[in-house]
Amino acid sequence: MAMRIRMYDNIAQYLSDKEAIDAAVLSVLESGELVMGPDVRALEEEFAAYCGTNYAVGVTSGTSALLLALRALGIGEGDEVITVANSDIPTSQAVTLTGAKVVWVDIEPIGCNMDPDQIEAAITPKTKAILPVHLHGVPADLDPILKISEKYDVAVVDDAALAAGARYRGNRIGSLGSLTAFSTAPGKILGGIGSGGLITTEDRSLYNRLNTLRHYGREDPPYRDKQSMGPKWPSDTIEIGYNERIDSIQAAVLRIRLPQLDELSVRRREIAEIYSKGFEKVGVRYQQPPPDSEAVWRVFTVLLPDRDRVHAGLHAVGIESSLAYVPADHLDVCYRDLGYRPGSLPETEVFCNELLALPCHPYMSNAEIDEVLTTVVELL
Repeated sequence: MAMRIRMYDNIAQYLSDKEAIDAAVLSVLESGELVMGPDVRALEEEFAAYCGTNYAVGVTSGTSALLLALRALGIGEGDEVITVANSDIPTSQAVTLTGAKVVWVDIEPIGCNMDPDQIEAAITPKTKAILPVHLHGVPADLDPILKISEKYDVAVVDDAALAAGARYRGNRIGSLGSLTAFSTAPGKILGGIGSGGLITTEDRSLYNRLNTLRHYGREDPPYRDKQSMGPKWPSDTIEIGYNERIDSIQAAVLRIRLPQLDELSVRRREIAEIYSKGFEKVGVRYQQPPPDSEAVWRVFTVLLPDRDRVHAGLHAVGIESSLAYVPADHLDVCYRDLGYRPGSLPETEVFCNELLALPCHPYMSNAEIDEVLTTVVELL
């Protein structure tokens, strides 16, 4: 059946800015600067300022943002990184791709993010970073995580793939950890028209390392704009790197959408408030942000013991829902060799067994919101 109410509406988003986006894409194509052109540096500067930090680096995906952030910290074989297992699999895979060991801790049942009380027991002399996830745009409880990181002198790398614009106790996500990784893929909070990602940091040395890593390991920055004019000379390749540079078309589109982000996030919070009030009336549990924090709600996640029946029932009437993310990483096929079994992370497993993600995008009409809410309640 064709879905009448979609999880994300990329068409509506495009049509809302069609003229500006078409002009920006055409401008990049006519300039010939398709890789690391002027819009890339401009986007990075604008996004860093938006997040309240010093630097941002554009890359090809949220996964590469995580991988390069970990690599910039020197994390590799023999190291350990603590994270959660209820994120999409790239969170864990980014750790594995560095050669480090992924160590999962359980989540807390309110925000459904990393439980700070579980972290210290998982720290060993090999621990080099803590990697909290701001799941679906709901901020993790960062204050105790940052205190633990300071106590044990380990880095904090935030997975904010779905959390651009979120705030934790007044501060933007992207300004608090050592490094923060964002995705700008279509359907994300700050979504482009293709794959992309951003990394933020306050640290100049980490910024320089990220620039090197995303550009084959070369010493010289990869920009092609007025600030980098002059003869092009060979650059030393000082380490093994990657080809992970965001393209100029993505940067141009994201520059159009970034100034709209706060307004669209207000609408997402309005939708979440409608859902919250409706589900509270019937005793349905749902993901909630910490006090004094602002979520950006890529989706609205409810917890239902009979989740699969409701998921199928919504599909039958043309309402799209999602099981994001199932199975839990520690029980997925690619990690079975690590020896985790059902029961290893009880809160995580309850969450993944019961979660149902509902549409919460800013292009939903009030009638569509009401229909989603009413239909879920009728299916309970």
